[in-house]
Amino acid sequence: MNDSVIDETVASLVANLIYQVNGVLPRNIKLEDSLITDLAMDSVELIDLLMRLEEIGVTIPESDISSSLTVADIIQRVQESA
Repeated sequence: MNDSVIDETVASLVANLIYQVNGVLPRNIKLEDSLITDLAMDSVELIDLLMRLEEIGVTIPESDISSSLTVADIIQRVQESA
């Protein structure tokens, strides 16, 4: 499987997880979006997202969460854990 297919699949997975957590439609989510600033995720939604990621084997420490954490950062973490 080539990297572009993996990227698209992972990006879709992450966008759908974000949609499940805070209702932003996947088509409106951009790679450069900050989870906190652009997608307006609150602390409860962030923890929910982290828990959903853990369910698929991706661990992101709460200490890594900051206003600069982007969708692309989450995708990268998912790819690194694959």
